[in-house]
Amino acid sequence: MKRKYFVAQHGLTLIELVIGMALILCLLSGIVGLFSGSLKVWVFGKQQSHLNQTARIAMDSIVKEIRYAQQITLKNTSSLVVTKVNGEIRTLQLGEGLHSKTLYVIIDKTKAIPPGGISSSPITENLVTNLQFVQRGNSKAVLVTLEVINESTGERRLLRTACYPLNLQ
Repeated sequence: MKRKYFVAQHGLTLIELVIGMALILCLLSGIVGLFSGSLKVWVFGKQQSHLNQTARIAMDSIVKEIRYAQQITLKNTSSLVVTKVNGEIRTLQLGEGLHSKTLYVIIDKTKAIPPGGISSSPITENLVTNLQFVQRGNSKAVLVTLEVINESTGERRLLRTACYPLNLQ
């Protein structure tokens, strides 16, 4: 009596199981490689987006202060004093010491109506590496240069604009 081993088989052999696991392992390693690469690209894009957004917010805040100023005084190339229509005096400058890369608006309310005090509010985080204000000759326009840096990648963004104050006397 002959037995038919291959006809009555109801399972996987060890070789079939090893080959199947090796194929699954190859597919999973490829998927993990794609996932990690796309995760790195996503993180880099998010950092770039944050850097660009911070630079735009800082520049928009500076331009708004200059545009609605009644009087503008340059203390130095990196500090600008803006007097508003209500008499409030605001100074735009970088911080000092540990906060040397933070853009501040220092508000002096003592000369404004109603009197208050002095307060400062940061516009940006610790990202701004360069801030310059230039006013040439009799021109009323103020040229603003703002540079931000991403500390983790070292990438820099430079924004430049010219702003004309509408209420300047």
